Amino acid sequence: MGNESSQKQTAAIIAAVTLSNHKILSAGEAFVLEAKDEEEQQKLTLEIAKTVKGDVTQLSNGIYLILKS
Repeated sequence: MGNESSQKQTAAIIAAVTLSNHKILSAGEAFVLEAKDEEEQQKLTLEIAKTVKGDVTQLSNGIYLILKS
């Protein structure tokens, strides 16, 4: 029971793939790409994730994040 905290994993945000209507105030160390449309957004997301062997998640506002554990 006391080991749970030692088993936590953290993931770093490698990149965010957005559209022009998304407002990014600060990305920290993450790479931010702005796609011209949703099709390009999905394509870029998958290409980057494959290259860095990362995981992809889509936020409720449509922004894709590429995460690396």
